[in-house]
Amino acid sequence: MSTLTASIPPVKTRPDWPAISQLVLSALAALSLFSVGLIIALVNLAGTLSSGLAIADLTQPFMLAGSLIFVGVLVLPSAWYSWKKIAHPDFQPVTRSEWRHLALFLTILVLVLEAGVLALGNLVAQNDRISWLLLPPLNILATGLPTLWLVYIGTHGLIPATPKRKWGVLAVGLTLGPLLILMLELLLLVGVGILVLLWTVIDPTLSNQLTSLALPLEYSAPNLDQVLKILLPYVINPGFLFIGFAFISVLVPLVEETLKPLGVWFLAGKKINPAEGFGYGILSGAGFGLFENLGNTSGVGTDWALVAASRMSTLLLHCFTAGLLGWALASAWSQRRYIRLGISYAIAILIHGLWNGMAVLSLLGSVQNLSKFSLPNQLQQIGTFTTVGLVVLGSLVFLSFMGFNRYLRSSGEVISTSLTNTSHLTSTSTVLPLSDDAHVTSHADSSPLQVLGELPSRSENGLKHLETGENSTNNSGK
Repeated sequence: MSTLTASIPPVKTRPDWPAISQLVLSALAALSLFSVGLIIALVNLAGTLSSGLAIADLTQPFMLAGSLIFVGVLVLPSAWYSWKKIAHPDFQPVTRSEWRHLALFLTILVLVLEAGVLALGNLVAQNDRISWLLLPPLNILATGLPTLWLVYIGTHGLIPATPKRKWGVLAVGLTLGPLLILMLELLLLVGVGILVLLWTVIDPTLSNQLTSLALPLEYSAPNLDQVLKILLPYVINPGFLFIGFAFISVLVPLVEETLKPLGVWFLAGKKINPAEGFGYGILSGAGFGLFENLGNTSGVGTDWALVAASRMSTLLLHCFTAGLLGWALASAWSQRRYIRLGISYAIAILIHGLWNGMAVLSLLGSVQNLSKFSLPNQLQQIGTFTTVGLVVLGSLVFLSFMGFNRYLRSSGEVISTSLTNTSHLTSTSTVLPLSDDAHVTSHADSSPLQVLGELPSRSENGLKHLETGENSTNNSGK
């Protein structure tokens, strides 16, 4: 019996340019963050030691330096898994079963730890001798724990086990997203400043009034009550309010809601389903929110605990709106639902704009509690009303955040994803390695029962194919 053999030409492997780009950019971002953080810490430490300043002056620089280094650490896994994908292109992530009560356990753990960190941080912030040393790590914990919880609760059961893609999306939200948003918002701020200058040119009386403010403000700078008394007539000016709220409640939400889900934009060619879009959107929004919160909490002093606690609600806002846009983007790409994208974008901007506007009015209404200056009764009433409005809006966002995950997990998209991931084990006699960025097909318009109804036929076809392959092999051997 003769055996025929055929030579199979070697398969030429092309460079994985997306993985190479992710590796290079992630490594450069992490190196830059480490370098800037260390420079800030060392320069301020040397300046304090050489000039004999109080050691408490190191608190805010060390908090900023620690935050930058922490962000750099979070970017490193993106570089690691990119290198692993390049070195081992056939690597297949291992999916492990999850403990049934992990969500409840993580929720209780985060609540207890977060309360303890805030209480301890509040005591540390009042002590100048130890705040520079202990407050930076406490600040990282206070901002990192809620981020961990929101990411787990929001993405649970929605995105596949692709660590390279997950850490890549988070890295984009931590670095590139905030950088582009900051640049655009600075440009917009410059544009608003130009409009104010043009306004002063058109109205000479306003120009004279602003010029006459310089000297009184210089002498009243240490006295908060005097500064508020001088500025209040201008703050409540209708023209000033219009420009201010146009920037805070319209322009800023437009920029941030467009660029916050930047990690999802990079997945435009990966054919992700809407459930995955929501999960990756949360990851991208969490990265931006974490970076923003670390920056805001690093610049406060004795009121650190209050600011850190209040920023948790803003983190929730960023996660939900970015997840909503990620869901809508994936729907537009995979299902051509562009109307859904437009409506979701408008809703995200509306929620963000209302949040920013009410936060400013609430802060303005609380000025009286921070000083002895008496505000007009109408302004106090508006501040109280918007504070209640913030609580209501935050509660609605939280319920929507939780409900969206539950709805998507119960939809046919997630079920079909899990079936497709395992279908290659029974539908063919040759099992091909599944790459980290393997496409997962979803049945967006199928119900769970319809998707489950397809499983027996797939399994039967797969078994028949296997039996056919075995019989043909045996026959050839004979």
